[in-house]
Amino acid sequence: MSEMQKAGAEAGVAVVFVPSLPKTGVSGATRWMNANKAIIQLSLRYRTNDHLWFTFFHEAGHILLHGKKDLFLEYKNGLDDEKEQQANQFAQNELIPEKAMNQFISQGDLTKNSIKAFAKEVGIAPGIVVGQLQHRDLINYQTFNDLKQTYKWPHE
Repeated sequence: MSEMQKAGAEAGVAVVFVPSLPKTGVSGATRWMNANKAIIQLSLRYRTNDHLWFTFFHEAGHILLHGKKDLFLEYKNGLDDEKEQQANQFAQNELIPEKAMNQFISQGDLTKNSIKAFAKEVGIAPGIVVGQLQHRDLINYQTFNDLKQTYKWPHE
């Protein structure tokens, strides 16, 4: 573990859910309040467990991998492409270990039952596996969305 990761791991982190701001495209943000307190803000913008958990781990990646003076907003066309890619890779690997995912994909059996079995094997919700397969263009974005959990605000 690098010195930066050790420092991030020792920091206090607050997770806050906030309504998404219209027309911003922001689903998450990370900022440091002081040297030892970070805030991860999640908006539920896409309302599904695959997006929520990817965004959470993406933002956690910024805390563990990057400087404390930066503000990170999760949306298309991120502020620093290299750091965004690092945070994306961190999130993917934390959700589903790369070796396990690659092995699953290489079997070529991307059915609903195989996704459920793989999700159980790696200890993650099937909807998160679906989201990763959709993101990699291995299944259509409309395929198996019934395996995803949907979230909504209490007032909705």
